[in-house]
Amino acid sequence: MVNSLLEVAMRSKQRNAILANGNRAAFSSIGRHSADSAQQALAQAFLRRSVRMLERVSSSASREVLKSALSSPTDVGGVATLLSDLAPLGVDLSVLDPFVEAMARGAAIKQELLTSGGAGLTSSQVSSALGITRQAVDKRRLRHALLAVPNGSGEYVYPACQFTSDGVIPGFEDVLRAFQIKSPWTQLSALLAPTPALEGKSIIEALKSGANERAVAVAASFGEQAA
Repeated sequence: MVNSLLEVAMRSKQRNAILANGNRAAFSSIGRHSADSAQQALAQAFLRRSVRMLERVSSSASREVLKSALSSPTDVGGVATLLSDLAPLGVDLSVLDPFVEAMARGAAIKQELLTSGGAGLTSSQVSSALGITRQAVDKRRLRHALLAVPNGSGEYVYPACQFTSDGVIPGFEDVLRAFQIKSPWTQLSALLAPTPALEGKSIIEALKSGANERAVAVAASFGEQAA
C-alpha cells in the first residue's frame, strides 16, 4: 500500500514537472513571438514613413541629382548623396527634418571613411580570417584590440585596413589603446588621415612600415587639447 502511494506520488510529481516545463516553454515562445511581432511592426512603420519621405524628396530632385544618387554603390550612400546634393540647390530639407542635411552629410562621410578603410568586414568574416570564434572577435573589440564601427542594425563591422594577410597589423592594439578619442568613427578617421608628424603618412601606413612607436605617439596626441 505504501509503495503504491509512493508510486502515485512520484508519477504526480513527474506530471507536474512536465507541465511546468511545458508552461515555461510556452511562455518563452510567446515572449519571443511578441518581441518579433513588435520588431516587425516598428520596421513596417518606419518603412512607410521613409517611403513617403523619399517620394517627397525625389519629386524635388533633378535628373542629375537622381543619377548621382543612383551611381552610389550602396543604398545608404544613395540616400545620403541625394539629400546632400539637394541642399545646395535651395531645396528646403528642413521641411522634412531640421537636422536632415547634417545627418545626410554625416552618413556620406561615414560611408566614405569605411570605403577608404578597405570596406567593413562582418564578425564572421573576421572570425574566419583570424581563425578564432565570433565570441573571441567580440571580446577583442570590447578590450580595444580590434576597431569596429556600428552599422545601424545592432551589429558591428570591422574596417579591413587593420588587417593584413597575416592577421592584425602589429602594433594596432597599442594604437587603439593610446587614443584619447573614444568614437570609433573618429578613430578610423585619425587612422587614415595623412599626418605631418609621420612625414605625410597615416597611422596605418606608419604601422605597416614598422614605425610603431611613432604611430602610437601620434595616436596618443589626438584629443590632447580637448582633454
